[in-house]
Amino acid sequence: MITGEQDLTQAVLGATDGEGVDVALDHVGGPTFAACLPATRTDGAVVNIGRLDQAASTVDLDALAYRHLRVAGVSFGFTRPAELGHVIATAGKHLLEAVADERVRPLIDTTLSFDTAAEAAERLRSHQAHGKIILTVP
Repeated sequence: MITGEQDLTQAVLGATDGEGVDVALDHVGGPTFAACLPATRTDGAVVNIGRLDQAASTVDLDALAYRHLRVAGVSFGFTRPAELGHVIATAGKHLLEAVADERVRPLIDTTLSFDTAAEAAERLRSHQAHGKIILTVP
C-alpha cells in the first residue's frame, strides 16, 4: 500500500522494475492523477474514476505522449446505462480474481450503521473521508 509519505510514481516504478503498471485507476484526482501518468507503462491506460482530492490537475504532457498513454474519465453517477453495463462486465471478468486474492484491496475509511447515513454523506461532502465508507444494514 502506498501512503501519503511515499512518492507514488517512484513506488510504482520500483515495484514494476521501472516498467509501470498496465492500467492505473485513479480515484483521487489532483496531483495523484498527474503522478499516475509516469507510473503507467508504455501503451498503458490511466482511468480517472474519482476526485477525492480535487478535480483540477496539472500533468506533464511528455509523460502522456512519450508513453503513448490512453486516458479515460469515468463518473458512475453520470454514466450511460450501456457503458455502465460494459464496465461492470469487464470489472467482473478482470478484477474479481485480483480482489479475491487481495492483489486489489479497497481503502476503507470507516464503517457506519445505515441509520447514520447522513453522517456518512457529510463526511464525503466535507472531503474528510480517505477511502470508502461502508454502511451496514441491520
